[in-house]
Amino acid sequence: METVWITGATGAIGSALARRLDARGINVVLSARDSGKLEALAAELSPGALSVVADATDASSSPNVLKIAEERFGPVTGLAHCVGSILIKPLHLTTAEELDTTTTQNYLSAWHVLRAFVIAQLKHREHASAVLVGTVATRSGFANHEAIAGAKAAVAALAATAAATYAERNIRINCVHPSLTASAMSAKFTRSTEAAERMAKLNPMGRLGTGDDTAALIEFLLSKDAGWITGQQIGVDGGHGALQHTVKA
Repeated sequence: METVWITGATGAIGSALARRLDARGINVVLSARDSGKLEALAAELSPGALSVVADATDASSSPNVLKIAEERFGPVTGLAHCVGSILIKPLHLTTAEELDTTTTQNYLSAWHVLRAFVIAQLKHREHASAVLVGTVATRSGFANHEAIAGAKAAVAALAATAAATYAERNIRINCVHPSLTASAMSAKFTRSTEAAERMAKLNPMGRLGTGDDTAALIEFLLSKDAGWITGQQIGVDGGHGALQHTVKA
């Protein structure tokens, strides 16, 4: 049976993916920092769902999660790294500390998690798939996104280069790029109906994303149906990263 590790599992994308995979009978390994939220999510899923409190920014955390998961399920052959943050602030007002935090939460977390996953796959010699989460802001210029776009661009580059390195080992690695998604993380930008409607108008399809929009794409990329897809950067953004869009008055 397949086993997929979801980091940032309690977020909008991670939790939607957990529900999708669990409904298909796939073993899910859930990791996040908040034990209460992890327990609540696990309670929604099949009794076999495994939750492990872990901080993806800690280099020692990911090998430990994999060790626990392998003891329960055997080799973990799928990874969805759904950890991230949002910082909307212009370059000249962004502090060195904010840049360091944003880089750690987004790029370094992806580095530590993917590295641990790849090492495990090289040991087990299994066909495997990993999906990292970027942002539409790496594909189009958005004002005041310098720190987060830079960190997520590094995530995208990590996915592309690692995909090239490990393709011959049958380890597929792709990166998905959502636009603004309704979630607890983005709530400060969409907290009111008016704010949400204003943000939705900026999208060619006239709405915000949902966690399930991105989860559906990740689910496909992790599946055997995507067995010949690797090294790709795929937008799930209502066309925001590719289409010119004029907001109607």
